[in-house]
Amino acid sequence: MTDVPDNSNHERDDHNELGEHSTRPIHLTQGEINALEKAIMYLKFECNETDSLLYAGSPLLNSVLEKARDASRFGEFAKDLHSRPNEYAETFMRDKLERSYAEELAPRERSTVQKDEILRACMFPYPVK
Repeated sequence: MTDVPDNSNHERDDHNELGEHSTRPIHLTQGEINALEKAIMYLKFECNETDSLLYAGSPLLNSVLEKARDASRFGEFAKDLHSRPNEYAETFMRDKLERSYAEELAPRERSTVQKDEILRACMFPYPVK
């Protein structure tokens, strides 16, 4: 028998605390929340680079956007605004996705369902028509 403490649970707890799904408190000013929301919305709906789609459809960035909107002083207004389809944003996103598919060096087959899921993720916080 040894006197070495068993740190396996402690190490596991540290790993979980540092994991992708662990939460950390963060304090932002309203101006910082506005800037964060604007940056994400620009990335999604104004940036023409097809490489931006990697982030535009990210579940993690969509979650950040939702949390920032919920914490914002203007959250209720934004929820109302984003609850309606945005024809311009949807056309922009569909075009960007089609360009991305055409630019692939090794084109992948995607079903209609897969393409719809990708579009929905990229279109968040707007619903798709």
